[in-house]
Amino acid sequence: MQHHSEPPMAKAMYILGQIGAIICHERGPCPQTAVLTKMASRPAEGLSIAVARMNEMCPPRRGHRRALLQWKHKEIRRLSQMLPDPLPTAASAHTQMPFWAGYCQYWEDLLKVHVQRDIDQLVLKLDGSQRTRTDA
Repeated sequence: MQHHSEPPMAKAMYILGQIGAIICHERGPCPQTAVLTKMASRPAEGLSIAVARMNEMCPPRRGHRRALLQWKHKEIRRLSQMLPDPLPTAASAHTQMPFWAGYCQYWEDLLKVHVQRDIDQLVLKLDGSQRTRTDA
């Protein structure tokens, strides 16, 4: 029976890891270790603590901070629809691994587009400077 319960738990932990990435960051990875650890080890309690912490980090004032908070809440709602109800109260070290995988993958996917654009621009710049040297 344990074998059948692992995939849903792994999926839930992976999604929680993605939510943790959204909650704990504003401009790329800069982890809040205590919040993330609580989410990974005690998912039900950790998620509510993390959302409260996010609301503290992004006070709902006008401007970009408010827009950021609204985006975070929208993204968290989207991902939360895929979570089981109720969330597990505790997770073993083994079942926490998908949490960290989801956490890392979220930023890799989100930042990949920006990094690739920067690499492409650098390649074009280097290619242009090499052509100038050979033409000189």
